[in-house]
Amino acid sequence: MLYELLKPVVGVALHWYYRSILIEGIERVPTVGPVVLAVNHPNALVDALVVGYAVPRRVRFTAKATIFAHPLAAKFLHTVGVVPLRRASDERAAGTPTTTDAAASTEPNAERNAERNAASFEAVAHALAEQGAIVIFPEGKSHDLPQLAPLRTGLARMTMQAYQLHGVRGVRIVPIGLLFERKEAPRSRVLIQVGEPIQVDPLLEAGVSVATLTELVAARLAAVTLNFDSPDDAERLQRVGGTLSALLEPTSSVAEGTPALGRVLDLLRRLDRVHSELRARDDAALQARLDAFEARVRAFRARLDERGIDPHDVAISAQASAGMRFALREALLAMIAAPIGLWGRLTHFVPIQLARRLALRNVHALDEPAMRTLVVGALLVLAAYIMQTALVASVASGWWALAFFLTLVPSASGDLQYGDRTRRARDRARAYFAFRRDPGLQAKLLAEADAIRQDAFALERLAAER
Repeated sequence: MLYELLKPVVGVALHWYYRSILIEGIERVPTVGPVVLAVNHPNALVDALVVGYAVPRRVRFTAKATIFAHPLAAKFLHTVGVVPLRRASDERAAGTPTTTDAAASTEPNAERNAERNAASFEAVAHALAEQGAIVIFPEGKSHDLPQLAPLRTGLARMTMQAYQLHGVRGVRIVPIGLLFERKEAPRSRVLIQVGEPIQVDPLLEAGVSVATLTELVAARLAAVTLNFDSPDDAERLQRVGGTLSALLEPTSSVAEGTPALGRVLDLLRRLDRVHSELRARDDAALQARLDAFEARVRAFRARLDERGIDPHDVAISAQASAGMRFALREALLAMIAAPIGLWGRLTHFVPIQLARRLALRNVHALDEPAMRTLVVGALLVLAAYIMQTALVASVASGWWALAFFLTLVPSASGDLQYGDRTRRARDRARAYFAFRRDPGLQAKLLAEADAIRQDAFALERLAAER
């Protein structure tokens, strides 16, 4: 019951922080039967919230046992179905002698690990025997790396133990990739990509090893995540890829904002493949051409940034009639949405801004701001709701207080969504007036954009040649 009550609340909180949460391939998650959801771990607690919100069926989670130390926390976590895992790193921090990480070890001492973590393994096996779905983060920890961390063997060992010792059949391992546009930034976007499931029974019947099953999970998970060689490569290719995506889809509507994150990530993967293929050929001329292309894209983006022009707006119409239609449409929308947004801003500005300020204090990693904002924000917003509703009840009737309370969540969502659209409308208007003031500017930018697109297609053809 508590899980079902919390799920919509989590959905609201996530959509307040992130502008959109898109799910691709969710039909690959079986609606019945034992399932292990293998998820990458880029964003701490937020990852569990996103998966719980996105997957239609009820799921259970694994988490480090240290968060169960407080009795009230332990009661809550057990109620929502969290399975504690004893990690070697936590025990070392507490001064307890240990060997390796029981739930996520890459070392061969499986017997000692299984003995130390028998209760956790039993709990996972029990959940699977009950035809449940359980979420495991096989990297073993949240991180800011630009690629998957090496997978630990805990997921494979748990699955194999459920099959061999508990007779659980029909288990499927489903890889889920979480891709955050900018995980630390409010109003950025999230993409959830579900990969091809792994049928466990045939593999175990064929005598597959723990290492081989782990490698197979890693390969499936890599297919639904972005993996760069270094942070510099990630930053460079994302900058180039984001600009290319805008040039390939230059006239996205203000309502949509920017092209869907899935299309941007597909382009990034293509760009990464081209980059890797051409680099691997050890051809100085090809590498020089690739470097020149990337430099050209970055210089083009710098020119746009200097003028405050979004790359998605390079190809908009600068005719007066187009400007009039745009202004009329946005004015009519403002008459409807602006009052709702203003009400949401008045009732939520203080708790939300305070939550964000507190969340950014003493931040040491990019996976901290969103997690802190959601946790602190939930407490502050709830407290604000109670105080504001009580104040209305004290000066008016209970019915007025109830009506006030029912407006709070919709008005906050309306404020955030209208704010997103307003920012895109402002960017579009800035580009429009820049092109009206300097008619030759748009022609030059369009010519450069077309040349960049042609270069990109030529490089992709070169990479495809053998």
